[in-house]
Amino acid sequence: MDINCLFFLSASAEGLAVGVGFGAIGKTPSATFESARNLAIGIGIQNFPEGLAVSLPLRGSGVSTWTAFWYGQLSGMVEPIAGLLGAVAVVLAEPLLPYALAFAAGAMVYVVVDDIIPEAQVSGNGRLASWTSILGFVVMMSLDVGLG
Repeated sequence: MDINCLFFLSASAEGLAVGVGFGAIGKTPSATFESARNLAIGIGIQNFPEGLAVSLPLRGSGVSTWTAFWYGQLSGMVEPIAGLLGAVAVVLAEPLLPYALAFAAGAMVYVVVDDIIPEAQVSGNGRLASWTSILGFVVMMSLDVGLG
C-alpha cells in the first residue's frame, strides 16, 4: 500500500473520531464538549509530525519548499470532511444502533456455533445445528422480551 494512501486513511480515521466525539455530546454523561475538544486538540497536535512526515521526504527528494509544505497541509485536509461525516453518522445511526447491535450479536452467535464449537459439526450436520441454534436463540429472546 502506498504511504500517501496510509496517511489519507489515518487522517480520515482521525477526523471521524473527532466528528463522533462532537456528534455524541450529551448522549452519555462522559460525552461532553470538553472531552470532544480535548480529543480534537490531541489529534491536532499529532498532526504536526504527520505533516512533517509527508513534507520532509518530498523536500529531500528535490520538491520545492512550498510544494512540499502544500502536500503536508493536504495530508490533513480530509480530517474536517471526515469529522463532519462522523458527526452526521452519530446522529443518523443512533436510531439504527439497537438493530445493528442485534445483527452483530446474531452474527457472533452464528460464528461461534458454526466454527468454534466442533461438536456442532458432527455427522456433517453443521449447518443444521447452526441454524437450529440460531432459531432457538431467537425463540428464547422472544420469550424473554415477551414475558419480561
